[in-house]
Amino acid sequence: MNKHLNNLCLTSLLFILPVCPATIARAQLPETSDTNAKQTNLLKDELYFGLTKSGGETISESEWQEFVAAVITPRFREGLTVLDGSGQFLNSSGILIRENSKIVILIYESSPEKNQAIHEIIETYKRTFQQESVLRATSEVKVSF
Repeated sequence: MNKHLNNLCLTSLLFILPVCPATIARAQLPETSDTNAKQTNLLKDELYFGLTKSGGETISESEWQEFVAAVITPRFREGLTVLDGSGQFLNSSGILIRENSKIVILIYESSPEKNQAIHEIIETYKRTFQQESVLRATSEVKVSF
């Protein structure tokens, strides 16, 4: 008897669900309209800074904040975003390195000056904190404010 009752319940659900589509949640993309905000094409750079020095010592939060204030902010006064990360990479010796990192996101108008500023940030970080590299990922983005 229970088996027949279960089958009856399942069958009734098949008939009820199509009649009640409002109960199903659907993800929707936000609508974009050129009338609400002007969109602009800009460049987006993501810079990945490892926080472990070559001797194994970790770059402190105060050292990082000082670097941002002295090196990055003067070159990108219009704004930036800093995120905490945790990642891994193969170093030049083929050794897998796992370390915490800082990710800096810069969005800006393309210019030789801004490209040079990013190059200076990367080279200063490598020199200051004995880093082998800083990952730079550049893409074109459409933004609106």
